[in-house]
Amino acid sequence: MMTCFGPTRKVFRIVFVLILFNSVALFYYFLLKLENLENGSNFVGQQRAIQKKSESQQSKHALLQHNQPDNNINVNEMQILIPPKEKEKVHKAKISAQKPWQQFQSGITKDFMYPKDAPYMQDLLDYLAHTEIKETRLFKSGSQFKLLFLFADGNTGLVKPQRMKINEIYPYTNEHPFWLDPERHSAEIASFHLDRILNFRRSVPIAGRRINMTEDIIQKCDDKEFLDTFIKKDGNLCFIGVCVPWFCNEDRAMCGVEEIMEVSVSQFLPQAPKSRYPVFDRPYPWSQGIKESKVWKGANVCDDVFKGLQNGKDRAFLDLIDLGIFDFLIVNYDRHHYSMLSQFKNESFITLLDNGKGFGNHKKDDITFLAPVYQCCKIRRSTYNRLTELSQDKKNKLSTLMRISLSRDVLSPVVNDKFLEALDRRVKQVLETVQTCLLDKNRESVLMDG
Repeated sequence: MMTCFGPTRKVFRIVFVLILFNSVALFYYFLLKLENLENGSNFVGQQRAIQKKSESQQSKHALLQHNQPDNNINVNEMQILIPPKEKEKVHKAKISAQKPWQQFQSGITKDFMYPKDAPYMQDLLDYLAHTEIKETRLFKSGSQFKLLFLFADGNTGLVKPQRMKINEIYPYTNEHPFWLDPERHSAEIASFHLDRILNFRRSVPIAGRRINMTEDIIQKCDDKEFLDTFIKKDGNLCFIGVCVPWFCNEDRAMCGVEEIMEVSVSQFLPQAPKSRYPVFDRPYPWSQGIKESKVWKGANVCDDVFKGLQNGKDRAFLDLIDLGIFDFLIVNYDRHHYSMLSQFKNESFITLLDNGKGFGNHKKDDITFLAPVYQCCKIRRSTYNRLTELSQDKKNKLSTLMRISLSRDVLSPVVNDKFLEALDRRVKQVLETVQTCLLDKNRESVLMDG
């Protein structure tokens, strides 16, 4: 028995050990598998958490971008999103925060110096007439004497002193040629008002002012050459000034009443970008200069003028005709050049600057000033209509409107009433000249838009 069961027991042990070993191995196998499953589940969770966080950050970034201006968006396109009424409010608020002279300078366009109903205009004229002068300087430009007033707020005014009294006239004779005609402060003031009434709006704002020569010039100017020219005449303070000798001499000394002097103060134009001067000049083709006038008095130069203009088909041609009419009304023999604004180059309107030699003789009606009209037989339709209104409405004649407008100036009446009456007479002569053209030519070819 012992012999029979010995090998069987040995085999049984071996089988039992193998089964036990396999069971343990299987247990560890399942334990390892379970651990891997748990680890895998955690990995997926972490990845999903990271993904959710990334998506959240992307959404937040997109929201921030939506709330911030895009640098690639055109500013003009963004402004379209602003309601028109709101844009107008912002613009008005910005303008109203400026001083009157700043509003004027920022409002200049290629078509006019200022809008028809400029809300700041009377404030600007009052400013030029009363604002405290910080410094006075000599303005060395041109043949006649001028000053600069520098104001505390950074603005500058061009000053022309009184040379002739309100009732004086310049005879324009061989003994008194036009080129010896002195500039008049009153002519500068009246020309601004005339330009405004005609609705040209091509002159800078100009106001009259009374100054104390001791306080406003002597104590505020350090130009020794100029200050050395002060003298006394008949108890009145005077100065000879510094300019060409036929205008600055003792016989033509500029005097006040005791120490008080009348002057005109013109608002300065803003400096143009990339230009040394705010205006640039071109020769006026119908200049009254002795040599220049021989050309157009001997032949019709209209076609040559039109062809010579760089923007002849635009407004410059009609502006030149307006300029001739304006100089006829004020009798200004000193128009040798015409000026345009540098900031607009050839697209600028032709300005009405430097009119100090106007309003010198109310009896002198020189029809040759109207050469641009009768040589070209053209006139701007709006100018023709305005002159017609001023000649037909007895209550609103040009002289009446000028009288009312000038009454607001501190030097009112500024010019003698006979000069204002002469304006009415000259308006009729302009219309008569145009009527001659209308009889000879087609109405549409004479009255032009532009």
